[in-house]
Amino acid sequence: MATSPTFDADKLRASSQQLRDAAAIYAGKVAVKVADLANQGVEWAAPRAQAALNSAIEHAAPAIDSAAARAQAAAASAGPAIENARGHLVDDYLPRASLAVNQAGAALSARGSLSDRARRATEASAAALATPTRKRRRCRVLRALGLTALVGTVAGAGYILWKRSQPIEDPWAEEYWADLDTDSFVPETDAEKATFEQTEGH
Repeated sequence: MATSPTFDADKLRASSQQLRDAAAIYAGKVAVKVADLANQGVEWAAPRAQAALNSAIEHAAPAIDSAAARAQAAAASAGPAIENARGHLVDDYLPRASLAVNQAGAALSARGSLSDRARRATEASAAALATPTRKRRRCRVLRALGLTALVGTVAGAGYILWKRSQPIEDPWAEEYWADLDTDSFVPETDAEKATFEQTEGH
């Protein structure tokens, strides 16, 4: 028969308490050492990180400025081309397309066989698309006359409003103070004042 080992519980408690105390002391020392190393790491890394950031900004700033300048130049050079394309689209292509659709619709609704109507619609739309649109005359005289009339109307309305905001004086109106009757004596000279004061004092 095998005998089971016997353990002394008090002895085990005492040794575990000693181990726990030693581990706590060692953990405290390790924590202090880790905190010191972390502070040293921050002190070492902070200037290097700031220097790397400054270097990246210095290298990126000229590239960003150059890209911005190129983008502005491209936008400035593309502006007239875009305006020209818009002018062609609005003034030429859209009216042609509208005319082609209208003429093709009229040709399709006319009498005849389906193939004849389709052929006439194709010919009418092709002719409408090939025919350049007439340039609209810009009526400069009418535009100038209309603008002059508008400015004159606004100026006249402004003058009328200004005149109405001015105070009105009636030249035939009587002064309101002329009708006041007073019975009190108002002395005009020093002698009259002295006499007036003596009579009022008694």
